[in-house]
Amino acid sequence: MSAAPVKIAIIGTGIFAYRHLKAFRAIGNKYEIVACCNRSREKAEKFAKEVGIPDSAVYTDPKDILENPDIEAVDVLLPVQYNLEFVKAAIAAGKHIIFEKPIAHNIQDAREIVKLSKGSKSIVMVAENFAFMNTMNYVAQFVKDGGIGDVLNFNFSAIRAYNPDSPYYQTTWRQTPEHPGGYLSDGGVHNMAHIVAVLGEIHSVSSFASKTYPIHGAEDTLATAVKLKSGAVGVINFTFCATKVGRVSFEIIGSKGSLRIIDERSVEYINENGEITSPEDFAAKVKASPFDSEFEDVEGELDNFYNVIRNGKTLGVTPSQAYQHFAFFACAIESAQTGKTVDIPSF
Repeated sequence: MSAAPVKIAIIGTGIFAYRHLKAFRAIGNKYEIVACCNRSREKAEKFAKEVGIPDSAVYTDPKDILENPDIEAVDVLLPVQYNLEFVKAAIAAGKHIIFEKPIAHNIQDAREIVKLSKGSKSIVMVAENFAFMNTMNYVAQFVKDGGIGDVLNFNFSAIRAYNPDSPYYQTTWRQTPEHPGGYLSDGGVHNMAHIVAVLGEIHSVSSFASKTYPIHGAEDTLATAVKLKSGAVGVINFTFCATKVGRVSFEIIGSKGSLRIIDERSVEYINENGEITSPEDFAAKVKASPFDSEFEDVEGELDNFYNVIRNGKTLGVTPSQAYQHFAFFACAIESAQTGKTVDIPSF
């Protein structure tokens, strides 16, 4: 007999709530969306109508949702400066919580969320959907298993197109971000999920940053020299200022081989003899591995959240990991502003 669906409430029914709704529907009957909340009742009612939530389960005050004993979990889709407040409230109410990245809007709140999650019976998950990409999860294990020997050097570059027509640019909290780097950290933590998973934790950063487009509300290009805790060194580059077409490239040099990765899906492996495994051959290895999950992206994270709650599986992104992804940007921006090398604070 299959487990009962998780009764979940959506707090924040803006743009991304509809992306989550698509994912909830795609992964089968694992969740029952039983309530929703928005400070704008009109927006909450619009979402409720799409889902089939009755008027009696439409809220404008999230505290009322958390007091509802029929709700097991909450999906919080709000500006990140509210994350700590809702993590505290969800834990106090005995609810599981998944909330949007980055983990917080400053290092202090991020550390507090990690601390709270470690001592809680509630599942606390940061919604970093890029962490659920089969190819990059296989790459991370491949590197950990010594597939390229010891990591010596790396070069990561995420080139994003400037796109002021995107609906995400129209949100006030993104145009005037409280989190360091604004779009840099909001979007960049996705990529950091891959970088940290593949390379391990970062020790220190030394950065330069620039601002080009006012709509970003903060720095929109960041170039960082990085030292890993392993001792390896490399470069991480982000920009949200490219024209039209973006590209993500990641090259990792090891003592016994290297990897060249394009757009986080196409992987070329070069062994220590210089022999090349084509992206097609590497993709076949991913397909034949345990990392070939049925669900990826947002569907993958919501499937994982369900399996942690119902089946005791391991979180795909723990608050401790999400802290690492965010702390890179907080420290890199600090380095750019002070002109000093900054160590990533640990616990």
